[in-house]
Amino acid sequence: MAADGKQLEALVSFVEKTLLPEGFDVKTNERVYNDDGVQIAEFDIEIRGKVGSTSIAWLIECRDRPGNGPAPGSWIEQLVGRRTRFGFKMVTAVSTTGFAVGAVEFAQSQGIELREVKALSAEEFKDWLAIRHLHHIERVTALMHASILVAPEESEDRKHALLDVISNAPANAAFLKSSKSRESIAPANAFSGAVSEAGTLFDDLLPNGPEKKVQLHVTYANDEDHFVVETSAGEIRVQAIVFDGELCIKESLVPLSITAEYRHAETGEPISQLAAFAPQAMHGMKFSMEMHRMAESGETHIILRRLRDDA
Repeated sequence: MAADGKQLEALVSFVEKTLLPEGFDVKTNERVYNDDGVQIAEFDIEIRGKVGSTSIAWLIECRDRPGNGPAPGSWIEQLVGRRTRFGFKMVTAVSTTGFAVGAVEFAQSQGIELREVKALSAEEFKDWLAIRHLHHIERVTALMHASILVAPEESEDRKHALLDVISNAPANAAFLKSSKSRESIAPANAFSGAVSEAGTLFDDLLPNGPEKKVQLHVTYANDEDHFVVETSAGEIRVQAIVFDGELCIKESLVPLSITAEYRHAETGEPISQLAAFAPQAMHGMKFSMEMHRMAESGETHIILRRLRDDA
């Protein structure tokens, strides 16, 4: 699990949301403030909904501190206090390091449900997970140069204003703007979009082979949706862009990074199993592919999870 515990919370919240019937609301990291606007609590996972005519308020708190040993009884005492103070009908404690003997006994006496997430070996997954790695194939676009063309009748003053914006823009600055959505976009992203629109530019490339140089002259003739650039002389319409860039295909093997089981702590009964693959960069963002197998139904859910850039 991630050092900040967020991965544990993401695992538990996903599984519980998947298993809950429709109509339940699952929130993570919900902050609570008093009447003066001061934060007095933050709940890892808060679940609310109705069963028949009864409203359910369920708190799940997660603890992922591998260097501190089993979760102590003091943590369970805190959860009992939270249940009373904030009116939860049900509280569950989830730990990646198990629970101390005193914590188990106290939780049983107070009606606090205990669950744990334990790492498993890949061999223990062999009954349902045959793969040990993924083939990750990424189509890479690299913009080397872009020439922005405007209408010939634009005045010299407006052309100079445009040049000022382009020449002073930081690397990969999003100074192009859609006239329709008003969304800003960087030239590199506009190049990637133009390559995708062309459709066949990657067809003659081999994975991990040499790059291919391309030049695309893209005309933006749609009066309702085209690019503009905001300048000191007003908005200037982009008529066309000449892109010079390189394309390549990168292929790599992505290994399993986490194999774990989410289960009831007291009985060892499994709730779900998780297989997560190492993070990969796609389009400048980090993702991890996860496979969640629900123990009761045997269903496997595959998700692509966006990670923080420093994960």
